[in-house]
Amino acid sequence: MKIAIVDDERPSRSELRHLISDYLAEGEIMEASSGEEAMKLFLKEDFDLIFMDINLGDIDGATLAAMAKRAHPNVEIVFATAYNNYAEKAFDIDALNYILKPFDPKRIEQTIQRYMKKRATDNNAKEGVKEEEKAAISKISINCDKKMILVDIADIVYIETGNRSCIVHTKTKSYTTASSMNSFEERLKDNGFFRIHKSILINLEYVIEIYPWFNNTTCVKMQGYEKEILTVGRNQIKELKLLFSM
Repeated sequence: MKIAIVDDERPSRSELRHLISDYLAEGEIMEASSGEEAMKLFLKEDFDLIFMDINLGDIDGATLAAMAKRAHPNVEIVFATAYNNYAEKAFDIDALNYILKPFDPKRIEQTIQRYMKKRATDNNAKEGVKEEEKAAISKISINCDKKMILVDIADIVYIETGNRSCIVHTKTKSYTTASSMNSFEERLKDNGFFRIHKSILINLEYVIEIYPWFNNTTCVKMQGYEKEILTVGRNQIKELKLLFSM
């Protein structure tokens, strides 16, 4: 997840970076101290989320936000400002949220939660994807025992690595394939799957419990595979909990 912070005040940028990092340990955060610097950044990078001040000195933040949305229609904008009289402009550009300085950590957490929920629920609403195309991608191919197996994506419970291969666990059967975990993550990232560990990719629909384990670790219990212990990586715990509003 790539995030931009646009604010002409260094202390505000630093504080916001710190608060965001508390909830998104794996997020890539970049900064811009002016509108001009931000526009150059937007031309080079594709951001998922932009935290934007209103008063940037060289340009109005609302104007810059509208330009960013035109260049990158899928980006989400959050106004992070000391001014409380720009809510109408935020509404005009369909901003994700409007938060005031001094920053409240809870508001930052709620904003990230809102983004994560929107990302999870909008996976099938990408621009230009037709209904028949959606039907065509409801299955995934798995190379198994020199055969091409077509599996319903909705039936996949989780995928794990083992012995230089991946094991795809479905509701009824497991398949071993030489395909990499990275390739599965790329193919399934828009279908409600989340990588809880470098060796485990889960279907969020089948999570029935998130619980503490030994040595301050966290595990998930999956429907149909209740006896399996699936450990969550330390850097993924907060993001996983945000997905379930925990």
